[in-house]
Amino acid sequence: MTEGRFEGRVAVVTGGAAGFGRAVGERLLADGARVVLVDRDAEALTATAAELAERGPVRAVRADVSQEAEVAGYVAEAVREFGRIDAFFNNAGIEGRMAPITELSVEDFDRVIAVNLRGGFLGLREVLRVMKEQGGGSIVNTASMAGIRGSAIFSPYVASKHGVIGLTRCAALEGAPYGIRVNTIAPGHIDTRMARDLTVQVDPDDPQGAYERAVARIPLARYGTAEEVANLATWLLSDEASYVSGATHLIDGALNA
Repeated sequence: MTEGRFEGRVAVVTGGAAGFGRAVGERLLADGARVVLVDRDAEALTATAAELAERGPVRAVRADVSQEAEVAGYVAEAVREFGRIDAFFNNAGIEGRMAPITELSVEDFDRVIAVNLRGGFLGLREVLRVMKEQGGGSIVNTASMAGIRGSAIFSPYVASKHGVIGLTRCAALEGAPYGIRVNTIAPGHIDTRMARDLTVQVDPDDPQGAYERAVARIPLARYGTAEEVANLATWLLSDEASYVSGATHLIDGALNA
């Protein structure tokens, strides 16, 4: 951690109530940023914002990232509250239902795409408009190792995360003339609520066994932590990564090496 590297800057974090979002929000506050946390879970968001308020200026905005008006609303609220947006962690996502393609409904597919891909697009669009006007900024989108590989019985999520990586590349090219950097993080197995829920879907009768089998495949022999993801995401958002844009950064304990 570099003390004060976000001093005087404004950051927006979606999916900010828990997991990667909370960890990144906490790190940004510790490094001097003013932070807007966005989540659709109002109760969890309020509790997280109250806890993190001891570390610095934080504003909680309840929004569903799949809804165009609500995305425009959280971006407008950030600008109204703090005057600008210097860093954007475009992170909100869901895992959806795991099943073979032949057993998925259109509703299963659309639900995941709406949050993970359309929500990512909407956030990018609105924040890029602000950053172009102000003359720069940095964006980190959350994909997954599922964005660079296939995975049986997980097709909506895999498709959505491949899409996030594609959006990142396009946004990096469009943002570069305005001093805007856009990157993607691609986490592997990280110890979060989503990861724990996925082990239940993989093996409802023995989720602990599913977890242990996953660990056995990881060269570093453990799940990562949300704090380790925050280390990467906040570095990419900072000026320390000033020549890094358009890239996808795996954080997976060498699983995809």
